[in-house]
Order: sequence, then structure tokens, then C-alpha cells
Amino acid sequence: MKKRYNFMNVLRVLSMISIVFYHMLFTLYIYGIRQLSSIRFLYENTNMNIAKIGVGLFFILSGCGLMLGSNGTSFDLRNFYTKRFKKILIPFYIVYAGYFIFLLCTGQISLADPFAGKNVGPFSFLFTILGVDAYLDSFGIATCSLGIGEWFLGCLLIMYLIYPLLRKAMIWNKYITIVAATIYYIAINILYSSIPAFNNVPMYTNLVIKIYDFILGMFLATILDKLPRFISIAGLILNAFFIVMPIELPGIHSFLIPIECLSVFLLFAGLEPLFTKAQKPMKIVNILAKYSYEYFLVHHVVIIHLSKIGQNRAFSNINILLLFLAEIVITSVLALLLKLITNGITHIYTR
Repeated sequence: MKKRYNFMNVLRVLSMISIVFYHMLFTLYIYGIRQLSSIRFLYENTNMNIAKIGVGLFFILSGCGLMLGSNGTSFDLRNFYTKRFKKILIPFYIVYAGYFIFLLCTGQISLADPFAGKNVGPFSFLFTILGVDAYLDSFGIATCSLGIGEWFLGCLLIMYLIYPLLRKAMIWNKYITIVAATIYYIAINILYSSIPAFNNVPMYTNLVIKIYDFILGMFLATILDKLPRFISIAGLILNAFFIVMPIELPGIHSFLIPIECLSVFLLFAGLEPLFTKAQKPMKIVNILAKYSYEYFLVHHVVIIHLSKIGQNRAFSNINILLLFLAEIVITSVLALLLKLITNGITHIYTR
């Protein structure tokens, strides 16, 4: 089993682009720059939403990448969690501190009430230290969240926390594990609306739903070398079906997300030989993939604050393009800076 596949970095970059593009577009609606009806067709159709697919692919790629990186019999638990801490939480702390100072200096928060009246307790900041504050905030739990990483980060960190147990199950019997996970996924989708704790939590942001994408990625890692080359054709057919289908498919919508993500994954997996040959373009892709997490951490903050400039104004298409360009440039600079600071701190930490 190989540990690295070029198509995974391609998908990682495309997933990030889809999420950023969605946030750029939807923020135009939030601040009254564009009507939702005038932009919705750019990010979704009857059965597909590029942001939901992008997030689902990220979870699949995360599970797949972890499984590929630990496909041997030995697994160092301490080393695993140490790497996750340095890679995920240190950049999060940097952005959180920097954003807090920014909000304080611009008068958007005060030391007397930094969390906008939320009834945070003395131990609420523990959720921030663990990186799950924004995720728990979506369940109505009072935290010190500033929205950094949104719900996605906390959800992913909990997946990392239970990954060693999922890995044991996958190594024990990958087929029983994926079948059991699929049965669970069908059941939780059907029962979701009857669970009081989930009443105000969208299905596509809840760990109990998204864990299936992660497990699916782990399973795919174990069979990647066995996939036939023509698998991309099956992926292409499935994608074409979801794109052109004019009627909303029946059933719970979240059932479609793993299938749509899987169809994209298979399409690009079948193109692995082409990506392997395209060495120069892949150098650019690999660089973008390297900074994808840092870009994710800062992009929404930049988009929100720059979009406020045009709040309730009639921006022309040119102005919107300039706004998008400014968001991309500033986010890229901040992501690069964040990477450099993180590397410096990590270097000191490991000395």
C-alpha cells in the first residue's frame, strides 16, 4: 500500500477552493450585497452543494490519509497525538490570539465583555484549549469561541481522538467495520430528527453524521491499490447524474453527501496515473495543499470583515471580483505568515 497519492492533494486543494468560494458567495447574501436567488446557482443545484461535498471530501481525505500513514502493525499513540497537536492546535491558538487582539484593538469587543454576553463559566476556556469551542457552540453550549475553525475543526479533532479505536476495528476486519458503520449511518439519519439534543444542529455539521465520511476514507485507504483503473468512469457517470438530475432525489438529503463525495473521490483516484506524470503542475498543487489548513483557519475571518465594507450596498460585478481578489490575497498572506510562525514555534517546541 502506497502512503502518498497525488490525486489526494488535488482533491484537498479543490475541496478548499469549493469551501472558500461558497463562503465568499454566501457572505454576499449575509451582508445584503446580493440576493440569494442571484447567487445560489453558483454553489448548488437540486441535489448537490459544493460546500457540503468539499467538507465531506475533507473528512474522507483525513481518514484516508491517516490510514495510509499508519498502515503498518506498529502505531505510536503518543507520537500520533503529538503530531496532531503541533499541526492542528498550535496554528489554531495563534489565530485565536491574533483575532482576539484584532477585535479588541478595533473596539469590536471589550475586556469587560469579550464574548458578547454569553454566559461562559470559569472552565469554558478549556473548550478553546481543546479546539472544540466553535463545534460545541453549535449545540448551544456557552463557550469562548470566536468562530475560528468553525464547527469543522472541533468535529475533526474529536475524530482524531477516536481514530486509534477506529483503526483497530479497521485492521481487525475492514469489511465488517464498514458494513457496521453503514448500518449505523442509515439508522442515525432516520432517527436524527427524533433526538432532542440535535434539534437545532444541522445534520451536515454533526459528528454523529460526519464520522461516517471519516470511516469511509479509512476504508478506501485499504482498497486503493485494488481499485481498477476504469473506476474513474464510474465516478464520472455518478457525478454527471447528480449534476444533470433536475428533480430532487427522495429520502434524507444527507444520504447523498457520502455518495457524491465517493463519486468525486473515485473519479480522481482513477486519474492518479495522469497526476503522477504531470510533475510540474503537481508541484504547485502540493504547495497549495501544504498551506490548505492555515488558509482554512483564516479565510472566513478575512471574508467576513472585508465583506462588511459593502454591507447593504449595490456592488457591481467588478466590485465583487475585486472584493474576492482582495480576500484571496489577504488570506494567502496571512496563511503564509501563520505557517512561518507555526514552524518557528514548533521548532522551539521540539528542541
